[in-house]
Amino acid sequence: MLRALVAAVALAAGSGPDPAAPAGGQEVERVVAVVRARSSGAPHVITLTRLESETRVALVARGAVLAAEGTLDGAALRAGLQALVDELLLVDEAARLQVFEVDAAERSSELARFAARFPSRADFQEFLRRCDLVEEEVASALARAQRARRYVESRVARAGQISDAEVAAWLEQHATALGTRDREAARAQAAQERMAEEGRTLLREVRARAEVRLLGDLPENSIAPGPARTPAVRQARR
Repeated sequence: MLRALVAAVALAAGSGPDPAAPAGGQEVERVVAVVRARSSGAPHVITLTRLESETRVALVARGAVLAAEGTLDGAALRAGLQALVDELLLVDEAARLQVFEVDAAERSSELARFAARFPSRADFQEFLRRCDLVEEEVASALARAQRARRYVESRVARAGQISDAEVAAWLEQHATALGTRDREAARAQAAQERMAEEGRTLLREVRARAEVRLLGDLPENSIAPGPARTPAVRQARR
């Protein structure tokens, strides 16, 4: 709702809502989270509609095209919110360091790859219409994910460098579970585990330096994407 949106932005900026604000008003959108990295100024206000659409985009980008329509359950929304918060904070950090920008050609390529996941161009356009999105919004979400991924990869790459002695030690502990004593298979698995742990550590560090406010519980199911909203409502919920 508009009043909740104003209140959330005010809280993120460090001040409370106007106590004289009217209790009534038309519900336009629900705010589910406000995120701000301490190195950036304006907070990211995440509405339920944005969360639903961004979760669908992320799922389709990973090949789950069925997520383009129908409902999203509570587990998908919660996972989508965590991923979106992490991405926003990681990209804020990359922007602060001025690294891993995604150029126009890469944005176009990512958008074309996304659109190609649909059976036809008409199906892609129908997805945009049903989710009340435009191509630029999808391109921005894909570019943000790509920049966050590059930043994480740059931070965890060193953790994937496993010495021969570390491979031997890892094999002593995990050969049975791995099902082989092949040193290269062990090296790959050990590197994957170390990089995953390094990635989790990075996310904990980034979140510790940020303000993340979750505003209430998410619904157990989203509504299926429907007709496009009016321009005024689209502006309010962004």
